[in-house]
Amino acid sequence: MTKNTYITVVGSQPLDFDLTVCKRLGPMIVAGNNHKNTVFEYATANSEQHVQDMLNSPSFRDTRIVVNEQLYKKYIFFDPLDCVPNFPAVNSMDLSSAELSEQSLALLLACWLDIENILLLGYDIENLTERARLLSIGSAHPHNKIVYVRKPNPNKIFLFDKYPNMSVTDYKKLSEMNKRG
Repeated sequence: MTKNTYITVVGSQPLDFDLTVCKRLGPMIVAGNNHKNTVFEYATANSEQHVQDMLNSPSFRDTRIVVNEQLYKKYIFFDPLDCVPNFPAVNSMDLSSAELSEQSLALLLACWLDIENILLLGYDIENLTERARLLSIGSAHPHNKIVYVRKPNPNKIFLFDKYPNMSVTDYKKLSEMNKRG
């Protein structure tokens, strides 16, 4: 079995990008019950409504759905569900996994899966809490290279400049990278 060098985390924001590009690079994790037109290897859920929707959606039939411990205990008899692993970064933020957003859980899961390069698409960084958690998770996982992927934009984002393992690229560059292999 070959080890993947990329994993894609699809956040909570709408996307205008063909995810088959990312599918060719490696596994994908979706945050919540968004993007039902794509099959993902993993999904994260932190609300009972999202869990029920995923369990009843054909697009999530072959997806490992990772949920917090409370939801896992309630839905333990459903095969596609897994309980979130113990994330040391969550403890350092004085939070529980139940308090995190689905996209923060998805990023933590990507780090835990130990795949070096993490691509973030549709990841909400305008929410200040989400942005702070992204930076905390990135700092806690210096062995991961986290790349925030966005629509082509001439304006530079300076948000990740002081984090050596975090960077920004755009859809066009990601597509070109995929074509090069």
